[in-house]
Amino acid sequence: MSDELDTDVKDRLVAAARGALSAVPFAGGLLGELFTEVIPGQRYDRIVAYVRLLEARITLIEAASISSAMGNPEKIDLIERGGVQAARATSQERIAQIVEVVAHGLEAEEAEIIRRKRLMELLGELDDDEIAVLTAYGRSYAGGDPDAFDAIGRPSPMFLSAPREVIEQNALYDLGVERLLRAGLLKRQFRNVKKGEFPEFDSKTGGLKGRVEISFLGRMLLRQMGILIPFQD
Repeated sequence: MSDELDTDVKDRLVAAARGALSAVPFAGGLLGELFTEVIPGQRYDRIVAYVRLLEARITLIEAASISSAMGNPEKIDLIERGGVQAARATSQERIAQIVEVVAHGLEAEEAEIIRRKRLMELLGELDDDEIAVLTAYGRSYAGGDPDAFDAIGRPSPMFLSAPREVIEQNALYDLGVERLLRAGLLKRQFRNVKKGEFPEFDSKTGGLKGRVEISFLGRMLLRQMGILIPFQD
């Protein structure tokens, strides 16, 4: 597919970037070549993909919503934030998810759009692996897909005298889960304690023993990203 996005705009972006980099001593020339040959093509292509996907998605939105969006600074800001995230995206799938969040925001009422942008900020803070983990929790929610975690390469459970590789894999995986918990996208559920009993202590987490599951906010984010999970409504 070829359109105006593939011609003059790209040339101007590359020229401006090379001009700025040429002023950097020693490595400036090398950086300029790198920017021209590698970085701008990738970044620019991501922006082009974002614009094209958003344009296709916008055709599904009511004309009145689009008309109001074009005159609304908050919605324009949402589109721009989506573009910034798209430039950093490493896959077409991620760009498509960003477009979905933006498109849902454009349909939101004016008073709600600022709050809707928080979802975009949350998405920008997650890497692809964390999204995959969140999706697995969403698909396994309430007894849904029992094999949801098979696709994300969850590390082998820790065991006594586990090799360093297993310990590191678990530490990095747990870091992603903790980030999702801090963001409110996952939550801990604790079992009810009967009178006279004490809650169990979890030596691994340093807190009370319980299970982790996706939160309402996590399900909302996945829905806004166009990721289908059981019991979404």
